[in-house]
Amino acid sequence: MDIRAFRDFIRLGRFPLLLSGFVPFAAGALLASLLGARFTPAQFLVGYAAMAAAHLSVHYSNDYFDADADRFVETTPISGGSGVLAANPGLKPAAFRAAVALMAVSILIGYLFVTVYDYPVVFLVFGVAGNLLGWFYTAPPIALAYRNLGEVTNMITFGLLMPGAGYFVAMGTLDASFFAFAVPLSLYGLIFITSVEIPDREGDIAGGKRTLIVRRGRIFGFSLIALAASLATAALTFLALAGFFAPVDFRPVVFFSLIPLGIALWGFSNRCAERAPALRYATANIVGYFLFQGLVVLYFILAAPRA
Repeated sequence: MDIRAFRDFIRLGRFPLLLSGFVPFAAGALLASLLGARFTPAQFLVGYAAMAAAHLSVHYSNDYFDADADRFVETTPISGGSGVLAANPGLKPAAFRAAVALMAVSILIGYLFVTVYDYPVVFLVFGVAGNLLGWFYTAPPIALAYRNLGEVTNMITFGLLMPGAGYFVAMGTLDASFFAFAVPLSLYGLIFITSVEIPDREGDIAGGKRTLIVRRGRIFGFSLIALAASLATAALTFLALAGFFAPVDFRPVVFFSLIPLGIALWGFSNRCAERAPALRYATANIVGYFLFQGLVVLYFILAAPRA
């Protein structure tokens, strides 16, 4: 593999997007810590390494199995895959091998984690489930993204699996506090994937993908994003007022949720079916998503000494 091909191979991994998994993982672990969990940085890093390998495997497998469909998609900063295999199809075997190898590494690290730290085997189930969901997101014969199930898969991934793995690494179990936190996180996962699908509608139609935006259109997508953001803020408000996460004060989290909510309502008020203007609002939703998640993690870090 020459230098140019190696660079393309690295681009296939879309490493910056690992942040979309790391942040909810960290949020789950930090929330558990604020609620009384005791764990070491080593546990956090080893636990995340298992999930990161699974996440990276998804990037390679999705580009591999989406290679034909992605020929019709114009790559954007938030969607369309890496675009590498469309320009360099000779890298397809390497992408496949990388995806399989990373799945194996993820499961191995998960096994080592539960063995070394004497954790319940449920953590390993998280790793296996994450790998299977990622693989079959685009891989036949299931191909969830092609069978009207891509949005549900992303809600599970970013609302349950990634934050759940972080919470489990710290707490050693999943309890009512985590599942309450998972409700708004799942809604934000829906916002994330719907925003990603908005720019790709024409290409996904040509490539045979049955995404929500393909079936219902961009205007419906912006309406759904606004509804999901509203419900997420409502859920966080209820949890904060009820003191569900005591002694953690969740009112700042509610305040942070106004960022993605405001952006979602802005997109809804300017909802449109044309790709070019829709891309602007979809991108803004992704920025709002990361701002909210990042601020929550920062708040949990700053609240840790007081807890």
